Amino acid sequence: MLSADAVRLDIRVEMPLHMKADGLSATGVRTVEPVTFSIPASYPWQSPRVSLRADFPRTFPHLLPGASDAPPRPCLVDGDQNEFFLQFGLVEYGLFHLVEQMAVWLRKAAISDLIDPAQGWEPMMRRSLVDVVAIDAEAARGAVRKAGGYVAWRARFLRRGERDGQLLADASAWIDSGALKTPLNREDGTLFTGSRVSNGVSRGATVVGIMWPDKPPSGGELINDRYLPEDVTDLQGLRTRAELYGCARSLDLFLSSVSRCFEGYHIDAVIPVGVILCVRRPFHLIGSSSTVELLPYIIELRPFAGRKALLAYGDDEPVAPALHFQALTPGLLRTLSGAPKRAPLALLGCGSVGSKLALHAARAGQPIVAVSDNGWLRPHNMARHGLGPGRDGTNKAEALAGELRELGQETAHNVEDIAFGLRDGDLRTQIVPASAKLVVNATASLAVREALTATTRPRDRNRQIEAALFGRGRVGYLLIDGADHNPNHCDLMAELYATVDDPEVASLLFDPDEGLAEVQIGQGCGSLTMTVDDAQLSMMTAGLAKEINKADDQRDKDGAIVIGISGSDAPTMRWSRRTVPPFETVAIEGSDGWHLRIAARVAERIRSEAASFKNVETGGLMVGLSSARLKSVTVVDILDAPPDSERSATLFLLGTQGLRKSIESRHLASGRTLFDVGTWHSHLADEGPSATDWNTAADLAISRAPPSILLIVTPRRFHALIAKDKAVG
Repeated sequence: MLSADAVRLDIRVEMPLHMKADGLSATGVRTVEPVTFSIPASYPWQSPRVSLRADFPRTFPHLLPGASDAPPRPCLVDGDQNEFFLQFGLVEYGLFHLVEQMAVWLRKAAISDLIDPAQGWEPMMRRSLVDVVAIDAEAARGAVRKAGGYVAWRARFLRRGERDGQLLADASAWIDSGALKTPLNREDGTLFTGSRVSNGVSRGATVVGIMWPDKPPSGGELINDRYLPEDVTDLQGLRTRAELYGCARSLDLFLSSVSRCFEGYHIDAVIPVGVILCVRRPFHLIGSSSTVELLPYIIELRPFAGRKALLAYGDDEPVAPALHFQALTPGLLRTLSGAPKRAPLALLGCGSVGSKLALHAARAGQPIVAVSDNGWLRPHNMARHGLGPGRDGTNKAEALAGELRELGQETAHNVEDIAFGLRDGDLRTQIVPASAKLVVNATASLAVREALTATTRPRDRNRQIEAALFGRGRVGYLLIDGADHNPNHCDLMAELYATVDDPEVASLLFDPDEGLAEVQIGQGCGSLTMTVDDAQLSMMTAGLAKEINKADDQRDKDGAIVIGISGSDAPTMRWSRRTVPPFETVAIEGSDGWHLRIAARVAERIRSEAASFKNVETGGLMVGLSSARLKSVTVVDILDAPPDSERSATLFLLGTQGLRKSIESRHLASGRTLFDVGTWHSHLADEGPSATDWNTAADLAISRAPPSILLIVTPRRFHALIAKDKAVG
């Protein structure tokens, strides 16, 4: 008899003629099926509840969980039925489409077409369940062996419900496990714990049992090809289901082992325990290459003092079928992000930029093997740091590593000064582990940049990227080194100073208050704290993260400079990318191991100009940077020879007319970052430095601030020298 809030419809089911003649399909569907639509009190804000006749066959996929004595309920739509119903503006349309979906469902059920084997096995419908077991599905499937058995994993739980509450009624549980195998040992007091968090909420430690079927008497593997709705409600029902799937012996062994853990031991808390039945299906599951379906359940133990039994109600103990949520792993995050598998990353600098870059990478499933920073999280960092105030007063690297571990990462942290640590052999292997194939420097530190450059060898098989913001967070850059780390980050920074041609970027880059020159050179070993809001910084670091991913996914042999700038009054961004070929390296004769590094475009310009003067020597002035720590002079520009310069077949004399003004103008245009680092001239023949050249070098050393390099270009090669009696540094 129908209640006043229910409507019954007799739906004529389409099926083949020979089935119609019998009045029943081969699967047990009648030619006319009674379907009940129960109208909820919140109608029309909620969809009607649809159910079939009580004796409708239950061996179909797409049946919702429910007790065996309740009418079966079909799953009619892929997604939330309420959302499906409400998408139609008129209630009548919503009802019509629900009835239409029901008719389609019955037609497919009649001919056993609710699932396409080519698509895969439809996992048992578990929608609308409230209890949860979160585990790594692939790890669970990987535990399955040919012979029957079980394995126990450590887990933790959160339970909602009073002490006397029961599953399926007024209590629910969430269990998650990191797939850490454990023996069920009575002496291990850490396996099972429980404590009250607040009214009706408790949490603690527990286990999850993963169990798989015994071999059938005929040998081989037990494969179950029968669909059943989820109707387990008690321990007896779970035992019956385990018997059907060949897991009864494993279930009994697991429960017996758990019971032994509590012999002579009690806890004043209800302890939920997870049970996973692993069922082999005839073909792979939808969305997986595996044929093993995981069926999770939760049982509650009551290990109280003075108890009569651990399972207080025996075979009537409530058992809750549970939803399976994939455990939080990098693989899950990578899948949801649609990201490819990327190289393991080491991060230098865990401040605002570094922390956000790390979290972007981790949430895309990229392994982060190490993070390094010797700073501490302070209250003012909370204005824009990736971490919240709960980690105040802790080291930045330690705090970030802790957050990353909660995202499934296995991240080591280093709290040493990075510039020092990179120069220490043992510490460097911790800051940049061999497993790190991508190194991101987010320190905004000249000292770290130079230390990383100085300690990186051409054979080191990692790609290095420097990332930073400047100009109140409006501009960001990436320096991406080339193959064999040429160009390196110091080369690329000099190249950035020399070639920036966007007036707005240049203005912000060389801003004395907020520009990069002030941050990198003025501060030396640490960046200034910019005044910028979190939204701006987050927007720019997200853009940097995307560009880092692009550089990692599409590795070029050349280096690159990537610059992004956001609008001054709108959340818009534009990005530019320029490749930078390897720099040419020339040993500097007369020095103590110094070398000259020349940008490829500058080397080409020098050679081109030398070739244009076929019968006389020519030359000019070199502009760039120098570093005593790296023992390098980097050339990223040249200035034309003054008009009073003298050229002959055997000599080039650099003039002085307007030279000082030209040098000063170039220095100011670079934001006071680039300097006169020496001169160059050509030789018509392939000959090295002459006595005259050495004398010229000596004169340069007297008249210019060190180092002052003399570069000689011949038809085949470069020579570089510095006065032998002049100190370099």
